[in-house]
Amino acid sequence: MIRSLIRLIKNRANDYIRLLKFRPLVISKLKYEIFETKYKHTFFGYYDKSPFDINNKKILAIATDHDNILITPKTAVVGFFDIKSHRFFEVDKTTTWCWQQGCRSMWFDKESFIYNKVVENDYGSVVYDIKKNKVVKSFNFPVYDKTSDNKFALSLNFSRLQYFRPGYGYCNYLVESDKEKVLKNDGVYLCDLDKNSKLLIISLDQILNTKPENSMVDAYHYINHLKFSPDNKTFIFYHVWVLNAKRHTRIFVADIDGRIINVLSNNSFMSHDTFKNPDELLIFTKLTQVGYYSHNYKTGKIQSFCPSLESDGHPSYIKDNLVLTDTYPDRVLKEQRLIFAYSKGFDIIAKIYSPSRYFGEFRCDLHPRISKDKSKIAIDMPTFSGRKMLIFENVKSRISRYII
Repeated sequence: MIRSLIRLIKNRANDYIRLLKFRPLVISKLKYEIFETKYKHTFFGYYDKSPFDINNKKILAIATDHDNILITPKTAVVGFFDIKSHRFFEVDKTTTWCWQQGCRSMWFDKESFIYNKVVENDYGSVVYDIKKNKVVKSFNFPVYDKTSDNKFALSLNFSRLQYFRPGYGYCNYLVESDKEKVLKNDGVYLCDLDKNSKLLIISLDQILNTKPENSMVDAYHYINHLKFSPDNKTFIFYHVWVLNAKRHTRIFVADIDGRIINVLSNNSFMSHDTFKNPDELLIFTKLTQVGYYSHNYKTGKIQSFCPSLESDGHPSYIKDNLVLTDTYPDRVLKEQRLIFAYSKGFDIIAKIYSPSRYFGEFRCDLHPRISKDKSKIAIDMPTFSGRKMLIFENVKSRISRYII
């Protein structure tokens, strides 16, 4: 009780410091621009996809007036910004979205993008062509990730994901069976984008029977974080199980035929990751200490990366030995940090304040994403008036300092 009261007082004090402008919401030497719409919240979602188009002229976003956690489906507007004019173009609406991952918008080609929405009274996805100003493809499955050549996609049970990990799935079609400890005939799905077909290629039963651990017995199991490797030949996913309110994670590596290649586990936890190359993952986890570790799942080599950085975040490689990542709000100033990390250390390139109302499922992580040409960084930014998107400019000049 006393700790909760102290925490509340600290949070309110921090909020007043920012509201009275004794300390700015954003602290950075980089130039930045803020993008917002007429709606309460404007954001993109997860860090594993870039919202920038290939020419850096447009940036994907969704927007909503809903201002709380998602218990029932709510509507969000799907669209994109013209970066030069800041104009927001609304193209569609969706009820399959969440605070952490948006509606899984991702560029399909130069002029179109794919996103999740209800199709024929079930979870699905569509491709919207900006030039033609219409939906040009429709699929009977929601997409979590896709190959860069647009041939295949990965999918999962978004209702079950939302039930066990609120903020990451959708609440449209949750049924009681989705809450079972091990749901039969469920798991990882491979989707053929040409044939509009979905096939269960790795079941939960198969996952549980692969290198089982004692803590899996009588636990609740689900799948999260599907991701294709850069060469589209393999993919990873997280097997998560919860026992006595404790969450356990391990990472599976598989090919598109459903053959399990490797299981990465350290009897501790595995948090956010990013591919360095098709065979190597950077994972925030705990070995000798908490931090980022490079895992080569072909050779089995594990190597610490930037040992001085012990804060979990959302990493992406900028080049071989330079990583863009962030942190969660610190305890004192409630600031989230944007970071360039390298093997010998890290630099803080921005600090962004997170108002106290953003916590739990409703929190607003920065989820940094870099443009293809490495000139811009986009983040989701929490403010007192709602989420906004912030784009840092002239990033190339900062990157050029790192000769590694």
